[in-house]
Amino acid sequence: MLSLKNIIKDYAMGGTNVHALKGISINFRENEFVSILGQSGCGKTTMLNIIGGLDRYTDGDLVIDGVSTKKYKDRDWDTYRNHKIGFVFQSYNLIPHQTVLANVELALTLSGVSKSERRKRAVEVLEKVGLGDQLKKKPNQMSVEQARLSTTMLRCSSNSSKPNTSRWRKILSSTLLSAVW
Repeated sequence: MLSLKNIIKDYAMGGTNVHALKGISINFRENEFVSILGQSGCGKTTMLNIIGGLDRYTDGDLVIDGVSTKKYKDRDWDTYRNHKIGFVFQSYNLIPHQTVLANVELALTLSGVSKSERRKRAVEVLEKVGLGDQLKKKPNQMSVEQARLSTTMLRCSSNSSKPNTSRWRKILSSTLLSAVW
């Protein structure tokens, strides 16, 4: 499903070249739960950003479903991020002036889902996880865990073409472990 092959990531900081990743190779199987542990500054976030298509590697290859990303264009990365992968961030990344419902609907808007279908799916997923009474609240009116759960539901609803309860359960349980693959 996902394979990093000798991934190298270098950053230029001032006049210094920082080697953030030095030849990382690892394979992830479908539906595998993984925890990435290490000291601060060892490259965990850099690796996750590369896997998530948020940052580009300097050398090596990221292979997704058997396809090399070496020749990926911006549009290919956009499609990958929109349909194949998602993150549950430690911060909530909800739009503060929008309701929880509007935040979840936004991801579906970006996926090209019709307005009526967006509303239906967003309400359904929020109700399934016990946030049906929070639909009109803004993120700052919710508990920390409710806001985190809303962000997770945003990810669940945006990365699938139709609602999938078993996928939501998997993502929810992995969110509790703070590692989603």
